Amino acid sequence: MITLEEILKSANSYLDLEYTLPTGTELETRINFANQALREGASAYKFKEFSETYYVLATTSTVDLPENFRELEAKPIVEASETPEFFEEIKPEERHDKVEGEDYCYLTGSVGNYKLNFGGLDVNSTVTIQYQRFPSAMATYSDICELPDADYVKLKLISYILQSRSDERFPIVDADANLKLQNMIGRSMVFSPAGKLQIPSNQTYRLGRR
Repeated sequence: MITLEEILKSANSYLDLEYTLPTGTELETRINFANQALREGASAYKFKEFSETYYVLATTSTVDLPENFRELEAKPIVEASETPEFFEEIKPEERHDKVEGEDYCYLTGSVGNYKLNFGGLDVNSTVTIQYQRFPSAMATYSDICELPDADYVKLKLISYILQSRSDERFPIVDADANLKLQNMIGRSMVFSPAGKLQIPSNQTYRLGRR
């Protein structure tokens, strides 16, 4: 597990040829860049490292979601007495096309204050919600990079600095960072957490800013 301190020192050894922490405003800038790289990397794919399960007793048809909620990872489920009920996510405007009693859900709100609205949900049902969370910011030197490959964050951090300096090495390092991200995504797509080989089906990933 790679810490923020290790990322900053490794980046500094490339940029300034010293395996030490930068100081002053340069340190603050690089911490911000490291967290920007972390957020961008996490948004490129549904990594298992950011998968969370939320159990909630729904006393109404609208459920408040955790502050770190980013997006649904699977259909919410209610474990009914006979068979599970799955609630497919739709766009909010599509709810008017649904008939009474049909199972569905849709998101409203904004980052940090999302709500999940249900159709066809019995009141006082316990709902299981599998979702992707935002990564935790690296605020202290001992904080761990949550991405499966911290080298991506290091390289992306370096590329940001080189870009700000108009350094001709920027496109090369940025391409290396994106290759790291693609490889990280590829490994996550091919292997399950137990290491069983899988063939990806209809899965896509996106690079760059959200």
